[in-house]
Amino acid sequence: MALQPQVPDNVKLRGFGQKCAPKEGDSPPYLYVYEYRTILPKPILSTITDHHPSPIPSITHRPSLIAVWCVIIYRPAFNSIHYYKTCPRPPDHHHNHHCIICFHLTIMAKKRKRRDKPSPSLKTESNDVKSCLAQRLKKYRGIAANTPPPPIYESHSGNNFLTPQSQAFEDCLDTSYKGFCYDPPEELPKQLHQQYEASFRGMNDLFLYDTIQPGKKRLTRTSVTRTLVGEPGSTYKYLGLRLFSHPWVDVDVDGNATDAKNPGSTLSNIGYPALQSAALIEMGRVNQFLRKRSNELLEEHVSPNTVPVGLVGSADYNLTLVNKMDSTATKRDLKKESAYGMGKGTSSKSCDKWGVALRAMDGGAGGVLSSVPALMVPLPSGSLYYMLDDFNHNHEHAVIAGSDGVRYSSTHRVAREGQGTWQYIRDKTDQFIVTASKFDFTAGAASTAGEGSKSTAKKRKDKFISVARAQQMLMNEIEFEWLRQWYIQGRKHASLHHYWHHPVEKLCASFCKLEKASASVVKLLKTQSSKEKENCISEDLYDVIIECLSERSTLRKAWKERYRDPVFEKIPEDERPFNCSCLDRVTNVDQMEKCLSAGQMPEDLD
Repeated sequence: MALQPQVPDNVKLRGFGQKCAPKEGDSPPYLYVYEYRTILPKPILSTITDHHPSPIPSITHRPSLIAVWCVIIYRPAFNSIHYYKTCPRPPDHHHNHHCIICFHLTIMAKKRKRRDKPSPSLKTESNDVKSCLAQRLKKYRGIAANTPPPPIYESHSGNNFLTPQSQAFEDCLDTSYKGFCYDPPEELPKQLHQQYEASFRGMNDLFLYDTIQPGKKRLTRTSVTRTLVGEPGSTYKYLGLRLFSHPWVDVDVDGNATDAKNPGSTLSNIGYPALQSAALIEMGRVNQFLRKRSNELLEEHVSPNTVPVGLVGSADYNLTLVNKMDSTATKRDLKKESAYGMGKGTSSKSCDKWGVALRAMDGGAGGVLSSVPALMVPLPSGSLYYMLDDFNHNHEHAVIAGSDGVRYSSTHRVAREGQGTWQYIRDKTDQFIVTASKFDFTAGAASTAGEGSKSTAKKRKDKFISVARAQQMLMNEIEFEWLRQWYIQGRKHASLHHYWHHPVEKLCASFCKLEKASASVVKLLKTQSSKEKENCISEDLYDVIIECLSERSTLRKAWKERYRDPVFEKIPEDERPFNCSCLDRVTNVDQMEKCLSAGQMPEDLD
């Protein structure tokens, strides 16, 4: 006697479809057939591709819809699910010792993600030059992964590391560490030292500890306090945390760089105290000097040795990460450098003796080059060191802390511009809202403003689906790359970053506009799905909304877990995460209809 088909409790069938009775003669009595339309979940897709002898047609090709019979066998004796096979038609055989569940899947292959093109307002001559340089470097010299290792120092005597007192130090530096240069304090302009000191002193109240997430594990606090200074609107993301910069030039009402009759006056106007405004402007002037000096060193030490000659990386530093470290701190002991016994190390200029440890790496294959000795470069306070061109591709460095006292360091970087700036997310959001205004989100693809009579219904539906997908992706970007990154850093952080008050307010307002349109779409889908007659909404729209809301729900759970990390219990209350009015609303399932009517989505999307 054939087993009666039962789907185990741990198997959930999700999607928009109906259970179909098998036709007479097509299937045994225990074969259940489901019409199941969905974007194939990653776990199932992995199972299919792992066991199927060849890739399912169209899955790896252009986005399309294909029908596949997917048979999954449930083995009651083992209480487990086993993938069986996919085929173009229902199977005609049976297994008396298994329950067979057969799904008729309409699989929607995901579209390849396209990189957003920069908006016209962001296309400047400077950006075009940088883009051209990046393309030429990639063409002629490849990327970090295939950068050849540095030349071997053949006179290596086996010492753990070399110092300037070693006879071979300078020779090894010139052979295996090209791109590393340093200026002792006596060779630098006196005015530069004064500018640095004034800047560090004026920014003293802007330094904060960062709460980071190394390796996507438990959160931890940094051992040094730091602050980010740079071009207006720039950010720097590391170890799961986005740092928001303080501007080092004057800004206009839109947050762009501008000239002011009294340098720093516009920074004071948006809330920075006079001392901080002056300090930030001084750091910008220091950066101009470092750009000029770095380009001189590039031309002298690096450019003659490149292929083609003269093709070197950029030294147009657009931000600096400024660290303040108290090496006497008892609660934040520094790790000792264990590989060579050089002393305590930190992540990166100093008020006492200190040094930089260097070692050569095989950038392509990975690992330390044992044929090249490490170097320890002692540097007195006020020194500058440079890691030029592709030095970081095949070398590692660490700053070795000096004796007790306070040490400041300022690491100037060429950060990638594009998706990490306020100007990028501002313009992208504004442009999308203008585009979306041409559509009626309460009616879906059946009613789109500005469409002529020649436009077919299918084209209108497809265009609306594309807009709906872009809307959901933009909402995810605003929420998880910007708003939650801001609110997790606490009220003290927010109170110090005066430049970002208006941008964050505008992002919240934009998110609410997008959420209102999103709620209209969900409400429309709920209404249409309850109608028995054929509706005017494309079924693909259901797939898009399910996929995007599922992704948002997963990301929200991860962030909620991050908020609950024990590290926040040990820090001051004003440095803990605080609520965002447009994200952290208390709702439940029973209030979903109320939320949708108010133009809002519930916080819990399950």
